Amino acid sequence: MAKELKISGIVVLKTSRTAPWQEIIDDGNAQTAGTNPLYTDIPNGDTVIHGAAGTLQTKLKNSKANPPTATIEDVRIAANNVVDMQNENAGWIQTEARKAAKAAGDVNVGINFIKMVNYKYKQPSAAVGISFSVTAVGGGAVEVDTKAPGTGAVYIRKYGKAEDENIVPKDAEIKEYLVSREGPIRIDKLEKKEWYAFCEATIMPIPRPHVNSGNWAQAPTQAEEKSTQALTTSTHRRTFINGDDSNYEFGPWIWIVVS
Repeated sequence: MAKELKISGIVVLKTSRTAPWQEIIDDGNAQTAGTNPLYTDIPNGDTVIHGAAGTLQTKLKNSKANPPTATIEDVRIAANNVVDMQNENAGWIQTEARKAAKAAGDVNVGINFIKMVNYKYKQPSAAVGISFSVTAVGGGAVEVDTKAPGTGAVYIRKYGKAEDENIVPKDAEIKEYLVSREGPIRIDKLEKKEWYAFCEATIMPIPRPHVNSGNWAQAPTQAEEKSTQALTTSTHRRTFINGDDSNYEFGPWIWIVVS
């Protein structure tokens, strides 16, 4: 199962006021919110911030003309205007990216939100590892496979039809959990040419004491530690908590178009 990163690890980088003029221009022109509905509420749209970057470019060119028709102060004012817009947008993008990651349970969704609008971000200190895969095999079927976290693992797969890539399925679209002891499974009779999202949790058997010994079994491996931790009141009984959203620690979603 994937190792979850803290949502606070998603950080959008802002442009420095002391950055070279050309870097500020490039940062302003890099924005690609366009008509994407995800960015409808961005404080400064493409037309506005690209225009500000164009003004800075013109002021910079005019300041180098002979004779100059713009002063360095004119350039500085234009640069500050771009920086203000870019940084306001960066703050908004960071907030929305964290919301998206939290809703999806996957930090990669938040990072993708930043990438699509072409802003720079701080690379998380650790990569998100996904230990299961989903492959479209034709005929309205997919195959799911998982690297086993340990002997006796139980797999809980959750899936549903999604409106598009990186959009978590609505609750009404999420199907009954698929629970099995098999790492590889096949899911048939899905709708062709539609986006589906899949995620997974794994649980491990409750550790048992060694026979003829008062010591517990060996400590779990790194893979086993990624599975849902067992809640136990004895060495033979697992405890579930009533009313929780989930008793399982699901990993990040994977999106795929069914063929």
